[in-house]
Amino acid sequence: MERFIRYLEVNFAILCCFFSGIQTLGKLPHELWSSTESGVVVVSKKLREEYSEKVEAVAQAIRQRGPPPKGGLSTHSLLVMHRLLWIGTALASSDMRLFIAVGLLQFVAAPYSLVCSFMLFLMHFCTMCLGHLASGLALSVIPLPHCFSVEIGGTLIGIVLLLDFAATAYYAFWACSDGLPRKLPLRETLYHMIYGTFQAKAYILLVLVMCRGQRLNLAWLALDAVAGISPLINNFMQRTVLSWESLFYHIHRMEHLPGVYEHAHRLHHYLPDGTAWDAHVHSGAGFPEEWFYLMHDIFLVRVLGLPPPFMTYRLLKYQLGNKDGHQRRVEPYQVEQYHQDHHLFHRKNFGFNRPCLDMIFDTYKPTTKKHLQVNGAIYLKEETSENIMIHIKVVDRKLLFQSSQRPAAWQKPLRELMNFLWHFH
Repeated sequence: MERFIRYLEVNFAILCCFFSGIQTLGKLPHELWSSTESGVVVVSKKLREEYSEKVEAVAQAIRQRGPPPKGGLSTHSLLVMHRLLWIGTALASSDMRLFIAVGLLQFVAAPYSLVCSFMLFLMHFCTMCLGHLASGLALSVIPLPHCFSVEIGGTLIGIVLLLDFAATAYYAFWACSDGLPRKLPLRETLYHMIYGTFQAKAYILLVLVMCRGQRLNLAWLALDAVAGISPLINNFMQRTVLSWESLFYHIHRMEHLPGVYEHAHRLHHYLPDGTAWDAHVHSGAGFPEEWFYLMHDIFLVRVLGLPPPFMTYRLLKYQLGNKDGHQRRVEPYQVEQYHQDHHLFHRKNFGFNRPCLDMIFDTYKPTTKKHLQVNGAIYLKEETSENIMIHIKVVDRKLLFQSSQRPAAWQKPLRELMNFLWHFH
């Protein structure tokens, strides 16, 4: 009982740090994660100290209050066994009560995965699911033809998994967006293929298997792509502190805290270095971090009748970009392999598309370079006695929109008209 209480206390401390850290990040110039223009962003060193003190305080709480690990099977082994049991349960029965009951055993094996999965769900809800729900609400008034409705069954599940496997193989073996993928020895390649598919794609399997018998209207997916409701919400969120880039850095850094790491995110880092096979559907997540948004996606299909977000046109961009962002390129490579290097330096490079927060909080990997070229921009850090200055020089503006969703075609002239009227006014 004492262990249970101590785990609850530490989970609560991590959650408090999550919200408190967001408050501090909200004081930073939002251009650090949203700017698409060249310029200089100035940050007070006091904010760096404030944020770092909060992270160190929760790390200290984990060391002092966290129960020592038990002997016997490792947490990793227990989590793999639980995932296999959960998949078996889903295949054997579509009873949600049984599925949830078996799923809750994860928090017995890895108590810190409770707060990790909740934080990651909040990030996905703000940056992806909120727009998806808004699209579902807006499109609910439009009658759709039933001839495009398909039942979720073995055939559809097999097609989705096969297409995902083929896309992953393309990035791993043939080409990336800006270079050639580095080839691994056959044995290592097979390890990444098998473990990565199990670790990162069981999420798709569980969602679809638990929704078998439900029907998806492909016309809804097409209309959602054309209407472009979700980008209106998503792209607004990307300009706030609840953006993908700021939340990902913040959560990712806490997931690498000692003790917490072993209970959730280590599953994503189990194999050395990174390949496209290790990319999760939405981000670099270990499967214990899926719990809440896995349940959310099942709820969308079974209760609201909406397709899961990962099947929509715009979120396919995230999935492909995630595979691309995990695959190491062949050297010599002219720009930084930013997230790929995180898989070599596990306590560095916590961001994904932009290195600004890593540069501000001194968590960028060791390097002798002064100018860092990452995803379409060159970054330079300078410090004075009171401030940190991040110089941003845009090289390829399109690459800076990787966290944003592409607006629908009809929205562009409307946006230009509104901008014209605003300036005219």
